[in-house]
Amino acid sequence: MRVPATAILFLIAVLQAQGNGITAHWSTDTVQVGQPVQLRLVVDLAPGAVPHFPQLEIANPVVSLLETNLGPRFAEYVFSFWELGRIVLPGIPVKYVLPDGSEHLLETDSLAVFVVTSLTGEEQDIRNIKSMLPVILTDPRTRLLRVLLLILLLGIMVLIWRRRTAPLPTGIKGSRIYPGRAALDDLARLRELGYDQARASEHYLELSRILRRYLELRYLFRALEMTTSEIQRVLPRKVEEIEIATLVGQLLELADLVKFAGRYQDRRQWNYDLELVASIIRRTRPAFQVEARPGLHPAPLNKL
Repeated sequence: MRVPATAILFLIAVLQAQGNGITAHWSTDTVQVGQPVQLRLVVDLAPGAVPHFPQLEIANPVVSLLETNLGPRFAEYVFSFWELGRIVLPGIPVKYVLPDGSEHLLETDSLAVFVVTSLTGEEQDIRNIKSMLPVILTDPRTRLLRVLLLILLLGIMVLIWRRRTAPLPTGIKGSRIYPGRAALDDLARLRELGYDQARASEHYLELSRILRRYLELRYLFRALEMTTSEIQRVLPRKVEEIEIATLVGQLLELADLVKFAGRYQDRRQWNYDLELVASIIRRTRPAFQVEARPGLHPAPLNKL
């Protein structure tokens, strides 16, 4: 009696299908928050079938995938969970290929695990799982270090207090050094140094610094860090007389030419520029400030 070929193929397919199955189980069905737990998948396939386990991608913020181990007939996934209660993962699909090249799919049931805490089991905030433990310092070296730090802190406090209560130096007791007075004193010292044509750039650099520092302290803007063009844009909004802003801009431009372009300036022009800066300071100081030392008399403001 001959058996039809179609019957033989059907019998082979049935025998192959009978051996295909998948099981999934947790290493424990109850786990504490944050502790790792293993999920093991095992497939039972017909001879010659090749499984392809998936690389899981977890999008749920309360679940973390820590590790994946893949074998020829099994897969192990290590998870940790960050929310209390019953956590359910969806079924995991596993594709396998039979010897004839056909592809098939197995899928586990949904996977549930209970997540608990080591406290009362009712807390929903994992920040209170463990209380803070006090740190007790018993090392003698640590105690010595604490004593030295305390002595150092006391010394710094005493030094600050002594500097705070120290009397003012002789000559300025009972008065203040205002920006205008300090600038005029600096001009006087610059005048006493004399003028050397070979060092004109250094002289005008110092003259520009004195004027810029006065403007910064008088009108409270960063003149020492600004370019001449930036000062020319800011100063008209600060001074009461627009002529002052114009003179300051012209003087700073002249100083830039001497400093950076090597422009020639004779002694007469230098003396004039010194008097011009002094006149600008006298015209813009508040009336209540202490007068500068005698010897610097106002000079008329002439255009450059």
